[in-house]
Amino acid sequence: MSKFLFVVPPFFGHVSPTLSIGASLIARGHNVKWFGITPLADKHIPAGGEYIYSETDLLEHQEELQKILKRQDDGPACSGPEVMKLALEETYIPIARIMMNSLGKVVDDWKPNVIVNDCITFAGALCAHIKGIPCVTTTPVPPDVMGNSAESTPKIFEWQQNLVKGLQQEFGVYGDEIVIHSNKMNIVFTSQEFAGITDPMPHMKFVGPVKGRPNNAAFDWERLKIVTTPKVFVSLGTLLVDIRKEFFQKLIDAFAGTELTIIAATNPDIFEQWPDNFIVNGFVPQAELMPEMDVVICHGGFNTVNDTFMNGLPMLITPIAYDHFHTAKLIENAGCGIKIRYKRLRTVDMRNAVFELLANPKYKSAAQNVQETFIKAGGNDRAVQLLEEFSNRAQMVASFD
Repeated sequence: MSKFLFVVPPFFGHVSPTLSIGASLIARGHNVKWFGITPLADKHIPAGGEYIYSETDLLEHQEELQKILKRQDDGPACSGPEVMKLALEETYIPIARIMMNSLGKVVDDWKPNVIVNDCITFAGALCAHIKGIPCVTTTPVPPDVMGNSAESTPKIFEWQQNLVKGLQQEFGVYGDEIVIHSNKMNIVFTSQEFAGITDPMPHMKFVGPVKGRPNNAAFDWERLKIVTTPKVFVSLGTLLVDIRKEFFQKLIDAFAGTELTIIAATNPDIFEQWPDNFIVNGFVPQAELMPEMDVVICHGGFNTVNDTFMNGLPMLITPIAYDHFHTAKLIENAGCGIKIRYKRLRTVDMRNAVFELLANPKYKSAAQNVQETFIKAGGNDRAVQLLEEFSNRAQMVASFD
């Protein structure tokens, strides 16, 4: 059996799929731990696994870390270049710096066979490179968000490369090689067809959505059971706190009193009163809810996107920032949803789009086509197979050294 260490960022959307894979690995008898720089409640960790949060080592970084997390709410107001600066220069690279010291201690102590780093958690792959440990990268969003920036925007590409090389040099890694991602295996949580990748690099492995992470959130299932109107699930993810009230006010204006039931995943306290046809929970058992839904509204968080199309449901996507616009384009290309950019979102447009998704069968049919590609990709079984084979090959090579 192997020891897998998942190195994850302080963003639950990126952590979530690793919890699902981790649960499957544990079920197969492997030892699995997660390393992060913000606390994570025990209820999220699969039985038999462990989440490592080196609180003592991170005390000196708390002010910087809180600034990084708060800065994420500025994304919706940023231009394209500003978003890239916010993501790379002000988020991913500082997080890597914060992680490296305590991560190195954990790796030296536990000695994992494989380090699995999320695609924006550069420290995982960098630490693996320095210590000679085999590394796999996981990508919870469609690849090629930026396209081929080396050709389309060479100056931006050069800026990105220089930032990454600067980070690597801080920790003694010199030369032109970029080591913040694995060049041996990158597991992508979507299908190749949906991502629109016709000629992937050999190390890119598309496994589709994964499932199975613990989620025991309470929900009023009895109330849902008696509903006879179409059901619409709405999520804004765990970030973007500053626009949450504005977003859900638009939702209320569009659907209060209509012949729909709205299941809203948000803190109920943002309004004193909600319409009678709304069911509101701060946390929901999303994967269990999806088979009961008819339409989904979300901003483009990829866990919700995956849950939506894994159940063959059409979507109204309201992209706000970051990779949302790329995901929205993929949804439009697949014909399984409607895009309305959040900054242009009017209540009448939201209402018309949802009723169009309910009335026109072409959207559900297209969503079911995506669902087929997701199932075919293999999910948890395929991801675990890839990780086991990778670990076995690495240990075999090591035995001959």
